[in-house]
Amino acid sequence: MSMNSVNADGQPPAPAGPPPGVPPTVPQGVPTAGSPAYAPPRHAAVPAATQDRTRQFTADVGALKLRAPKTMLDTQLMWLGVGLMVLGIGMGFGAYFMSHGTTLILTQNDAITLGISAIPVSLLGFALFLRFSLSTFMRFWLARLIAAQQTPQQGTADAGTDTTAVLPTTPAKH
Repeated sequence: MSMNSVNADGQPPAPAGPPPGVPPTVPQGVPTAGSPAYAPPRHAAVPAATQDRTRQFTADVGALKLRAPKTMLDTQLMWLGVGLMVLGIGMGFGAYFMSHGTTLILTQNDAITLGISAIPVSLLGFALFLRFSLSTFMRFWLARLIAAQQTPQQGTADAGTDTTAVLPTTPAKH
C-alpha cells in the first residue's frame, strides 16, 4: 500500500482514529453507564443469619468496654516515636564526631554526655513507635479472634480439643 492509495470510490482512505482534537469514543457494542443495556452488578442479599451474627458480634465487642481508637493521636504519637529514634541516632553520631573533632577533655566529656543521653531518647522513640503502631493491629487481631471463636469450625473435631487454638491464616484451596 502506497502513500497515495485510494479506496474503490476514488477517495483517500479514512484515518484509523478520530480526527485531531476529538476525544476517542467507546467502541460500538460496548455498554456504557448511560446506555439501557448497562446493568450495574447486583450484590446478593445478606442472609438473616449473617445479620444476626453481625449484630451479636457488635454487641459483644461493645460489651468488652474497649477504649475507642483515637487514630489521629495514635498516628501522631507513632510518628513522634519515629522522630525520636532518628533524633537519638543523630545525637549519637553528633556526639561521636564532636568527641573526635577536638582534643579538649571538657568538650569530649560533653560529647560523652550527649552520646549517653541519645540512648534513652532512641529507646523512648522505639517504645512509642512499637506501642502505637501495634495498637491498630491488636484491635484487628482481637476482633478476628472473637469472630473466629463465635463461628463453628469446619471439619470434625474431638470433644476434648480446642478448635479455636489454631486459626487459619490463608483460605482453604478448593
